[in-house]
Amino acid sequence: MLAHEGPDEGWWEAEVIGLNGRVFSLRWRDYPTQPTILRKSTELALLPPGEA
Repeated sequence: MLAHEGPDEGWWEAEVIGLNGRVFSLRWRDYPTQPTILRKSTELALLPPGEA
């Protein structure tokens, strides 16, 4: 899964750790100690299979 911090930031790999309705709880793959982030499905992108 790819997510971003804001419109001027790049996309970063994130791991889904929960789902509440249409809101995903995520943690940054490369920064697992950072606080959990919440994103709607429309704010996320999928990685192609085999690319992770």
